[in-house]
Amino acid sequence: MPLIRDIAPADYPVVEELLYLSGLGDGRFYDPEGLEVVVAEFHGRLVGVAEFEVRCDFGHDEGREAHPGEQTFISTMAVAPTDRRGGVGRALLAEVARRAQEAGDTFLALVPQDGADEADRQAFFHACGFTLYGPAEPGAAWGCRVSEILAVKGTAETTGE
Repeated sequence: MPLIRDIAPADYPVVEELLYLSGLGDGRFYDPEGLEVVVAEFHGRLVGVAEFEVRCDFGHDEGREAHPGEQTFISTMAVAPTDRRGGVGRALLAEVARRAQEAGDTFLALVPQDGADEADRQAFFHACGFTLYGPAEPGAAWGCRVSEILAVKGTAETTGE
């Protein structure tokens, strides 16, 4: 069972490497300024990360289709390739949903990152309850009610608030 906790500055190099290996980072210094970040730790190793913003008005200024309720936007999620399919991603989502609920948000939104693993990312989010809202085009938004994520029993221990 992964431990989900707030990121610490000592985690930055490991997170950058994790993002880079997942095709989501550029290999330069990691800087999470302006985002909330949680990490997943398993047997003392950092194996996952989720960056998000609560109380976000994602996309309304760009004309994105309306969504139900206040939202938290997940900007990036990554799990080490060797630790996928073990509940790490779902544990990260559950923690983001828990924090969204605490902030009064009722909806999670994201845009699955493109790249080599795009189909796998979309399949993961779909399996977790996310669906496309708006037109099916590059950069399309996906969303899910916070309550749907929280209804699934969590498999992670959390700490760090």
